[in-house]
Amino acid sequence: MKIDDFRNMHVWQLAYELVIKLYETTSKFPSEEKFGLISDMRRAANSITHNIAEGYGRYEKKDKTRFYKISRGSCYELISQALVAKGLKYIDPEISEALINENKDIIIELNSIIKTLESKM
Repeated sequence: MKIDDFRNMHVWQLAYELVIKLYETTSKFPSEEKFGLISDMRRAANSITHNIAEGYGRYEKKDKTRFYKISRGSCYELISQALVAKGLKYIDPEISEALINENKDIIIELNSIIKTLESKM
């Protein structure tokens, strides 16, 4: 099945939901984190979503996988940041775990896409 728009990619939809939820979550962080953890977490979440979109728009498989791998790396970065936010008690352990699990779901889908593309190179 051919996907005609990156917005129809399930992995992009998951990433989009994550970035919206992340903005809502970080809006409750202490104001002194505005240029620290809030900025870092939002940047990582945006990177996940936007690199999936950019990868979709690339023509060559090697170029596509490069952007999907950047997105995957940002997922791991956001997992680490969620752990720090939990450690600082900015978020409850349940919220941290939910963020981690959402990132893991995205990673699984990205790994599948990357594997498929690399097998066709």
